[in-house]
Amino acid sequence: MKNKILSIIGILWGGAIVIRWLISGSGEGSGAFQAGQGFAAIFGVIILGISLYNFFKKPKDKEN
Repeated sequence: MKNKILSIIGILWGGAIVIRWLISGSGEGSGAFQAGQGFAAIFGVIILGISLYNFFKKPKDKEN
């Protein structure tokens, strides 16, 4: 249950980062600012992907 809750939080957080990046793609600002925005977008995509994988992954059967 803990993994499902953390996955939902990751989906919301990563999705919000990606959506914010898509909406604010104005292209203004210094090179350092643009690099930071790009790395934030990559981080959001990674969080979103891992969270979606963990959310839809079938749980393993416990043998104990």
